[in-house]
Amino acid sequence: MNRQNKKAKLVSLLNKKRSPLSELIPLKTPFVIYVEPSGFCNLKCRFCPQGSGTTHKKAIMPIDLFKKLVNDVFQFKDKIQLLRICGNSDPLINKQIVEIAKLAREKKLFARIELVTNGTLLNGYLINSLPLYLNRIIISLDGLSADDYLRISNNKINFEKLLANISQLHVYRKKCKIHIKINNQAVLSKTRKTKFLHLFRNISDEVSIENLVPMWPQYKTDFSTNEFRYEGKVVPRKVCVQIFKGLQVQANGDVVPCCVDWNRTNLLGNIKKNSLLSIWTGKKLRVLRIKHLKGKKPELKTCQDCTMNDYCDTDNIDKYKNECLNRLLSE
Repeated sequence: MNRQNKKAKLVSLLNKKRSPLSELIPLKTPFVIYVEPSGFCNLKCRFCPQGSGTTHKKAIMPIDLFKKLVNDVFQFKDKIQLLRICGNSDPLINKQIVEIAKLAREKKLFARIELVTNGTLLNGYLINSLPLYLNRIIISLDGLSADDYLRISNNKINFEKLLANISQLHVYRKKCKIHIKINNQAVLSKTRKTKFLHLFRNISDEVSIENLVPMWPQYKTDFSTNEFRYEGKVVPRKVCVQIFKGLQVQANGDVVPCCVDWNRTNLLGNIKKNSLLSIWTGKKLRVLRIKHLKGKKPELKTCQDCTMNDYCDTDNIDKYKNECLNRLLSE
């Protein structure tokens, strides 16, 4: 069968193939670097900090700062398994997003490069250019019509144009996979789920339906919170796994342990002044890891109310925290 005619598969974005995290801590090289090219978003989704009425630092990452990030990656012993271009915003707002993706690909420092976007800013240039440098483009939908978007994201978009652009992206994708995901609140009925699958099964490679979950401890949500984000059970965690496997680089160069800390409560440094390696092996992150492994999460701001791991991550090192702590202290 011609690849262009294959129907999208219903899949999860979870990576289940690697060894248990508890056996690998401490990592010399992070598994994943999350980078935010833009701190701005054109939508105001009611389940995201962009639409919550909160204020936080917003910037556009210049290409020279991204070059600094890439040069820093050379210092790590191993290849970064994933560069995820995302954030609590939309990367396509950055006018240099193609140059960012191209630079990341050409340096060959990342096993995989993914970009997460709401897709509403796609245009001919991006459709033709981005797939050349990315392994996967993840488009996160807020609904199945312009009215849905107005209700959920406080913006009325041209949904027919979005569909047409995704279809064109699928045509020009080359080896880049196009993944379309939607939150469960937008497809609560069987009819709407069927409509979602019908709309995208022939213009994407993968589709997924994710449960909306309480990722942001700073404000309450008005939807069901008793389900895991993908599949499985909600399991309360005493130790955060995010701080052991990745870093989040914000558009202004600030580095935080994860995307939940969009307010920079646990600021680890800034790549304008510090290297990623020095931040990864530095005192601030080390202290944060030790406190978690010693059961002091309830004492840490942002961490104390965070349930992101409970609802979104299959890694769980609670039973192995003493082993991990001993290995960390013996370094």
